[in-house]
Amino acid sequence: MKFKHKNIIIAVLVIICFLPGLAGAKAQEPQTEAQAAILIEQVSGTVLYAKDAYRRMYPASTTKILTALLAVETGDMDALVTVGPEINLVSKGSSLARLSVGDTITLRDLIYGLMLPSGNDAAYTIAAYLARRQSGNPDLSAPEAIKVFVDMMNARARKLGAKDTHFTGPDGFHAADHYTTAYDLSLLAREAMRHPFIRTVVSTADYTPDSWKGSNTCSWKNNNLLIHSLNDFYYPAATGLKTGYTGQAGFCLISSGSSNALDLIAVCLKTSEAGRWSDAKALLDYGFANYTWLQLVKAKEAIHTVSITNGDYGQPDAVMLTAAEGFAGVFAQEDAGRIKKEIVIDNNLLETKNSLGEAAAAAQGEYALRAPLSKGQVVGQVKFTLGGRELFSADLIVTADVAPRPWWRTTPALTIIVCGLIFVAAITALSIRRRRKTELAPGNSH
Repeated sequence: MKFKHKNIIIAVLVIICFLPGLAGAKAQEPQTEAQAAILIEQVSGTVLYAKDAYRRMYPASTTKILTALLAVETGDMDALVTVGPEINLVSKGSSLARLSVGDTITLRDLIYGLMLPSGNDAAYTIAAYLARRQSGNPDLSAPEAIKVFVDMMNARARKLGAKDTHFTGPDGFHAADHYTTAYDLSLLAREAMRHPFIRTVVSTADYTPDSWKGSNTCSWKNNNLLIHSLNDFYYPAATGLKTGYTGQAGFCLISSGSSNALDLIAVCLKTSEAGRWSDAKALLDYGFANYTWLQLVKAKEAIHTVSITNGDYGQPDAVMLTAAEGFAGVFAQEDAGRIKKEIVIDNNLLETKNSLGEAAAAAQGEYALRAPLSKGQVVGQVKFTLGGRELFSADLIVTADVAPRPWWRTTPALTIIVCGLIFVAAITALSIRRRRKTELAPGNSH
């Protein structure tokens, strides 16, 4: 909504108290060993660092993030799944969860087997179950089911904006036409991390699947060393995500971390075994040291109290204005302290010094809104700017009804009424005086 407005002078500098260890000059971007890498803020998707992020790469087992996402989105987490001949399609040399044909296990536990030990057998079992469920055909053969699931994967990737991604299997085992980019993987990871269950799974160091019934049951350990405290690569702020390796893809890692309300996702593709850990830590360190997450305003947050003029007796003499929408975002640490907030009031509703007079203006804080006002009415905007560039604006909403003073109790009306009464009184008095003079004149006798 646009206004002919006056900028009420409430340009407030937003003061940001930097958290320990995050202040200081912006560091240089990290030097990564990975051939392709990207760092994004998880909530907004803002790119904070990129290196050949749009270059086609082999993703290896980081593919399984999309398999897990589809499982959560389209499956029944408590369904008891029977492991079938689809696991015979798993390539030799694959990482396994150690499932066997005929085993039974819930989809919930299968996802742990997919993401922690990176079980390709779990990937194929999940894929076959979801394809048969989605198609409504429980008799789909294993190859047919996998084909249906791959179509589901590619369709979901495209819907998420991963336009340079093409998958041929649920596990990421090498194929020439199974490819993606670091940027596309960040989109898939970001969507996956919206789900609390996936966040729980990828942050779990060790897991015992109680629902698994079979001959080779075991516990699983997460391959992501960033979340294991008893190793040299442990990263306290790490929250996940997924490792990957093939000879052609090299060592890969999608990592996530959270610190001081800032959630980051880092993607590192085709690096060395040690390099994937050091690259991930360097990217996360860079993000936490140089960026901050700010909630500038919340929806329905009280923004400003404005005085009211022309309100009826018993009505409030001031009203609170709240923001119609909220806004939060990631900002460079060096920019955070320069964000300004400005309140703009609709000039058509405004009473200022010129109309109120000096005394009234001083009493009412230099300006006031004129009744009537309705709860939910838009009377202005709150704006946030950085270096003269508008970041966000939200309508300002009145929080209470304010009835106007009846016309006959307004100052002009009362003035007319009083003047009228005085005039009538004067005419009446004059008439009485004339009548008395007439009565007392000579020759008038009763």
